[in-house]
Amino acid sequence: MTSPPYLKKGDKIGIVATAIKVSANELKFAIETLTSWGLEVVLGKNLYASENQFSGSDEQRTSDFQEMLDDSSIKAVISARGGYGTIRIIDKLDFSGFQRNPKWIIGYSDITVLHCHLQNLGFESIHATMPINFKTNAEATESLRKSLFGENLTYTVPAHPLNRMGD
Repeated sequence: MTSPPYLKKGDKIGIVATAIKVSANELKFAIETLTSWGLEVVLGKNLYASENQFSGSDEQRTSDFQEMLDDSSIKAVISARGGYGTIRIIDKLDFSGFQRNPKWIIGYSDITVLHCHLQNLGFESIHATMPINFKTNAEATESLRKSLFGENLTYTVPAHPLNRMGD
């Protein structure tokens, strides 16, 4: 698997909405958080678009994600939220620019279709919290920060009294 480069202060991170619509108010905290990490936040042109439950039409969502994939100055792309809709655009995306210039693709839920596609291409991605959840899940947000900047992640899980060694 090919790992994209870890981020450093001053790098650009793109925010797109490949699925359900999102508002500027819902992303304000996340944008402030990413900026506090020393990242330059680049918003998809259609990020706040709306078509039914989606963040714009399939074409708008495809265009935003494609621009982020193709822009070599963008070092990571995070989806604003999941829901449903990414499956509708996956076959319209061209990953050739991404393959020449890999970057971290981040999200969960509906974004898993992107993770599967990237894995089939031989690239790592990050299944992690999304901007819509930054305010309500500080632990997951900090784990994402550490992952993006290549810091060690350690977990301590206490043993349960009923655990026993297997054969």
